[in-house]
Amino acid sequence: MNKILIIQLIIIYSLLVACENIIEYSPYQVKTNHLKNDKNIKIIQHLCSDSLEFLPFKIALIGDTHTYYDDFDDMVTVLNKLDSVDFIVHLGDITLSGINREFLWYCNIIDRLRIPIITIVGNHDFLANGYQMYIELFGKSNFSFEYNNCNLVFFDNIIWERNGADPNFEWLYKQTEPDSVKKYTHQFVFAHIPPWDESFSIGNEYLYNIMMESNNVSLSIHGHTHSFLYDKYYDNTPYLVIGDASDREIVVLSVLHDSILVNKITF
Repeated sequence: MNKILIIQLIIIYSLLVACENIIEYSPYQVKTNHLKNDKNIKIIQHLCSDSLEFLPFKIALIGDTHTYYDDFDDMVTVLNKLDSVDFIVHLGDITLSGINREFLWYCNIIDRLRIPIITIVGNHDFLANGYQMYIELFGKSNFSFEYNNCNLVFFDNIIWERNGADPNFEWLYKQTEPDSVKKYTHQFVFAHIPPWDESFSIGNEYLYNIMMESNNVSLSIHGHTHSFLYDKYYDNTPYLVIGDASDREIVVLSVLHDSILVNKITF
C-alpha cells in the first residue's frame, strides 16, 4: 500500500478517536438515562416526617430558564444559600428548542444544587426529540408524591406541541379526587401552562378549573407566561404563575397548616 495513503488513514483514524466525545451524531439524539426526578423524590421523602401529622415546609419555585444560562447560574448560587427550603420545583421550559445539548446544559447547571429539584416538562421541551429526552433524563411526565401529609401532583398539560392531543385529565382527577385519596392538609398541582392560555380550549379550561375547585386543590402552580401572577383567576382556587429566569426572581412557597405564603426573592 502506498506510504502516503497509509499515513493519511492513520491521521483520519486518530482524528476520529480524538473527537469521539466532542462531535454529536445529531442534536436530536437521546443517549442518557438518569431519571433525576425519581432520584430526587426519594431524597425529598427521606426528609419527610415519619409522623402522619402535617409539618410546615418551603418550596422554591423557578421556571422558563430556556437559554438564560447566566441568570440561571446565578439563580443556582442564590438557591444554594436558602437553608430553609426543603426542595425546588422547576415549572418547565428548561430548553428553547428541545435539543439534546440544551438538556445537558440544564443538567450541568442543576448538578451544582445542594437542594433536590423536581423538573416538569414544558412546551418548548417537546420540540425536536425533546419529549423523549425528558423521559430519559427525568422519568414520567405525569407523577405525584406525598410530603408532610400534602399531595403534590405534577401534571403534563402540553397540547399544541403534542399535536393538539388533550392532557390526561382522567389521570389528574384520580390523583386529586377527595373520595379516592386520603385526607391531606393541602393538595398542590404543578403544570407548565396555566389553563387560561390560548392553547387550552374553552372546554379544557373549564374542566381544569372545576377539577381544582371540586377536588379542593389549595394552589395551582404554573410557568409559561414569563410573568408573575398570584390571584384567584376564576372563583375559589388560587393560581400562582412564575416568571422566567431573566426576571432574576425566585418564588418561595411557605406551606403552613392553615395558610400558604408566597414570597419573591430578587437577586
